[in-house]
Amino acid sequence: MLAASATDEWAALVGAAVLGTDRRPAPDPLPGWDTWAHAGDPAVALLDRAAAVVVARRAGACPEPPPVVAVPPAPDDARPPCPAPCAVRLGRLLGGEHDLLLPEWFALLEVAGVQLPWASLPALLLRGRRNPAFDQVVRRLAGGRASWLAEVVPELGVKVAGPGTIPASSPPFAPPPRPPDSGAVVTSILNVFYDRLATWAAAPEMRLAAASIDPVWLPSLVAELSRIGFDPVVERTRSDVLRFAEFRHEMLREFAAVAAIPSGPSVPSSASSSPGDPA
Repeated sequence: MLAASATDEWAALVGAAVLGTDRRPAPDPLPGWDTWAHAGDPAVALLDRAAAVVVARRAGACPEPPPVVAVPPAPDDARPPCPAPCAVRLGRLLGGEHDLLLPEWFALLEVAGVQLPWASLPALLLRGRRNPAFDQVVRRLAGGRASWLAEVVPELGVKVAGPGTIPASSPPFAPPPRPPDSGAVVTSILNVFYDRLATWAAAPEMRLAAASIDPVWLPSLVAELSRIGFDPVVERTRSDVLRFAEFRHEMLREFAAVAAIPSGPSVPSSASSSPGDPA
């Protein structure tokens, strides 16, 4: 009954509103609309009735059918999916946790021959808008799915085609170069702590050193950093570098669990025996 009389009720209210309730009082409400006509002020009663009619008309309107958009299927990718622990690790890296290791994560993924975590592809493409070298690596590993996503979701604001020539000013996107003697680097890191020179200002350089050493030395670095006693001068830096080394070690172990990487990457054949105590 309300739906059928909403048009008539609205027409009566519009006439009174245009002329003003002092010159033309609103007519008595139709059956079912009298609930909203109890205000003492005629103008307020008219507005209450009008609000009720608007709500009733909108609630009774059928929504427009959604537009039919033909979305092409994503290109096939025959590679195995990215293991869940590695995908979670990527989410932490993209969140800013030890993102210095992002280039190594992508290098490990490429060696493993597995897919990118597709749920992270939008965030990766958005990050690549401000880093052409990063974008080039992502698009190479994503294959045709990067261009497909940029085309079917234009709201991302990502170009369908990736960067061509990377500007010379663009920062490189690659793991830090491996030092000739990783054991000596580990020893140098530890000596800085023993000499109480590991101030917070030195933390970025020490993280970079921990990111560059051969993975076979990471357990020794973690163990030796854990043995250093509390010292207020170096404790903040020690905790930071220790967490960084543990993070990288766990990342390497997660990729080593993939069948394509039976052991840690870049481990020399002469490292079959455990390294000596670097301290």
